[in-house]
Amino acid sequence: MPFLGKRLRHRTPLAKILAAGEVCGLTAARAVAVPGWHTAGLPRSGATSGGTFPLASGRGGDYDGSWRPAAENELPGRRSFLVPMDETRTIERAGRRWLVRPAADPLLADDWPVDDPGRLTPVKRSRRRTVCRVEAGGGGYYVKAFGPVGPLRRLRARLGMGPGRREWDALRIAQAAGLDVPEPVALALGADEVLVTREIADARRLDAYLFERYFEAGPADPPYPGARPPELVAVFRRRRSPPEGTIGPPALAYNLADLVSRLAEADLYLPDLHPGNVLISGRPGRWRLSLVDLAEAVHPAPPEALLQHLMQLEHFFEPIAGASERLRCLARLRDLIAETPSARDVARATAVYRQRFYLRRDRRTRRPSKYFRRLAAGPWRGWAAADWADAVTAFLSASGGDDPTAAHATVLKRGRTSTVWRVHLDDGRDLIVKRHNRSSQRSAGRGRPSRSRRAFRRGHALLVRGIATARPAAAVDLRRHGALADTLLLTEPVADAPPLSDWLRADPPAADRRHVVRELARMIRRMHDSGATHRDLKAPNILVAPASDSRLRPVLVDLDGLRMVREVSPRRRARDLMRLSVSLDEWGVARRTDRLRFLRAYLERPGRPASITVLSRRRGRTDSARRLRRWWRRIDRASRQKLDTLRRKYGRVETA
Repeated sequence: MPFLGKRLRHRTPLAKILAAGEVCGLTAARAVAVPGWHTAGLPRSGATSGGTFPLASGRGGDYDGSWRPAAENELPGRRSFLVPMDETRTIERAGRRWLVRPAADPLLADDWPVDDPGRLTPVKRSRRRTVCRVEAGGGGYYVKAFGPVGPLRRLRARLGMGPGRREWDALRIAQAAGLDVPEPVALALGADEVLVTREIADARRLDAYLFERYFEAGPADPPYPGARPPELVAVFRRRRSPPEGTIGPPALAYNLADLVSRLAEADLYLPDLHPGNVLISGRPGRWRLSLVDLAEAVHPAPPEALLQHLMQLEHFFEPIAGASERLRCLARLRDLIAETPSARDVARATAVYRQRFYLRRDRRTRRPSKYFRRLAAGPWRGWAAADWADAVTAFLSASGGDDPTAAHATVLKRGRTSTVWRVHLDDGRDLIVKRHNRSSQRSAGRGRPSRSRRAFRRGHALLVRGIATARPAAAVDLRRHGALADTLLLTEPVADAPPLSDWLRADPPAADRRHVVRELARMIRRMHDSGATHRDLKAPNILVAPASDSRLRPVLVDLDGLRMVREVSPRRRARDLMRLSVSLDEWGVARRTDRLRFLRAYLERPGRPASITVLSRRRGRTDSARRLRRWWRRIDRASRQKLDTLRRKYGRVETA
């Protein structure tokens, strides 16, 4: 039985009748009495002792919680989606009707602090809901208030189909299935729903727990007002050995596999299953994973629910966990569920999901939120990261409308097309300011955003995808009579990071050279897999920066040539790699061993044999080896053609 108001394709015929009957004023009991409909766990007679059907209450509270299905009438082989609610009763407080359970007795004894704003401590606030915490009877409770956004959602809430009622029902179903979830305590009925749940003692969000225990923040780690994405953690933090008493990777893999299997057993689908909605508590040997935020749960689950759950977990853990750690979870789940999808199927589904996810995340740079803010300083207008907005506003306002780079700025690069400065702000931080010299280059056309604005969006898009780049702080435009007169891009500096060409010329140690080549190949591969291509991928636009673990990492800068596409074709991939190869030839720092090591790292896939093997007769005859040779010849042929073109145009080109 799905939750009413969710995907129609998952509804049973009974759910359709119940939804239509409630709108027309019919009771659920009368709808159930229609012969011939699938009732999946309902008594054959359809009689109830409490009024309307619990999951489809059309009046949002007519059901008093005294009905429960007869065990002999449940379908074999499936848990009933209706759960016993004998202990639920209806009360009124401050003009509101509430469904309460015995766990709400401490709140009732304490004069019902749920309605007292002075006793509520805000935990999370968004446009659709507000979460607060309250103490009563020596325990903690969470109060989640759902705001009715729009008339349709208000109507759904009045009909008992709002997010609060759906989460209440989902928590009861999950409890009956043996899942560890917060205990539902009370539910306010009506348009403004309020859900009260009991706090899980000593529990933390799994994502924050892992980031704190397994990763050490570096000096360049930016502040993040919301749930920190794992891609940013992979870019700005280094993994370390966790302190004693931390859950280990094998135990975490087994507990996650058990959680997914219990969801499959309960026939529940969570569209938002990620470690941000999972709490961890317990101690070594007795770890406990709990699910929260079940408002969007679907019951019964669609056929692809298991694959969707694995896909969401794979999307989160891929940037921060090794392939062997993720495969351990899949192997454990295969022991519990025989129909577990293969690793290749999960990887393919994750790639499709990741494209949609990143497109949604990219929209954050186009609307005000806790992450980004509009910026207005004198004649300048633009956007800024939330942690830089005040500092950039003060910097631009101090110029009084004049050129902000005229004072306190050091020229770093004065080229034919752009000029780059380094400025020192009043709060002690530095910024890199880039301006296009030609007015024709500042915008790609009337009605389109300026180049600085597009570079600002692309920079944050790369960071969201786990690709290291200089973090954009702000992008501002100066317009006169509606026409773009000037535009600036402000980014955070990358400390002690020479260009790749200069770093290779300095003849670094062999170990560092191999490490940087492999990391560069993986970064470009991730960029291509994420739907980004760079038409100006050259050695001076790649910096070699020291990471927090004293290792080196490549950082991509100058994003004017970056383009976001739906899928990067093999032709575009080869073209980007050809440009990088020609750039290294021009600087005279290319080595064949570096090229081979780079291409092997770019083409490698988890679970596939290496491109170069030493297995006697199979040496060089594997599919991976043949693929390596094809790409090598393709890039080499394109590089020679490009070098010939450059020689004819500019004269001699030095090569290694």
